[in-house]
Parts: sequence; structure tokens; C-alpha cells
Amino acid sequence: MAERSPNNLIAFGHFNGIGGNVSIYTIDGGATLANETNPDEAMDSITRKIEESATIIAVGAEDTAGGFRIMLQGGAWTAGTLQTAIRALGATVGTNNYDLTGATVSAYTF
Repeated sequence: MAERSPNNLIAFGHFNGIGGNVSIYTIDGGATLANETNPDEAMDSITRKIEESATIIAVGAEDTAGGFRIMLQGGAWTAGTLQTAIRALGATVGTNNYDLTGATVSAYTF
């Protein structure tokens, strides 16, 4: 086993290997998004909207009811501004007409 350097500190709220300004959000679309992952479907619209102001680092698994976590770097999103932006995508998003008008976004503390 490699020896640990005394300068390698363990810190809370730290992301090893990822630059600063990382935020994580829980997004809940209100109904499953499992069939909304192809181009021009709801997840494509959500991620394109997010990428207007941030870089997506990771997208977590869906909870089968439309909820998932997303890790972002950079950008100016807050839970409130991201929720407003996702809801503004409308009630007929993508080829399957997914309704995002009731989507919720909350900050997630890792």
C-alpha cells in the first residue's frame, strides 16, 4: 500500500480531481424520464438548457419517478434559476411531449 503524504489532508466539501465551483442539484421532472433519453426528448432538452450556463460533470441514476441528481461545474445556476429555466421548457417537451411545467430543483449537499 502506498504511504500517505502528511500534506494530503482530508477535507469536507472537497472534490478530488475536480476543479472548483462544483454544485449538485436534485431535479424531479414529476414522472419517469427513463424513456426520455434519446435526442430531441426531455432529457436532451434539460441537459441542453443546463449546458447554456454550466458544464455537466455527472448525471446520477433516475429514481423511476423522474428524480435524479446532476453535478455541474461553473456557471451561474442556482436551484431557483435552474427550476425556472426547466419549467419554461413547457408542457410539450421533446418528441414525446413530456410536461416539465411542474419540475422541481433543489440544491444537494454532497
